[in-house]
Amino acid sequence: MDEVKEVLLCEVANEVEATLVVNMLQEEGIPAWSDASPATPAFGGLPFESGHRVFGPSSMARKAVDILAKHPHFKDLRNVHEPEL
Repeated sequence: MDEVKEVLLCEVANEVEATLVVNMLQEEGIPAWSDASPATPAFGGLPFESGHRVFGPSSMARKAVDILAKHPHFKDLRNVHEPEL
């Protein structure tokens, strides 16, 4: 089996944004994932731990960036992947 090269697609502000971005990309057929853990806050806290990264296969990075660019809410993502031409 060939190993899929993963790349950092972008960084988001919190776990909620990570979930939104991952879900949006997955709905478009991109197997994205983040380093955010499932929302299981202790003591009734909120899942707003800051700074998470979203990853995906390098072969689909351009499509992922194009999808995110169409949504105004995600225009200020940090470290957005720059796919090679």
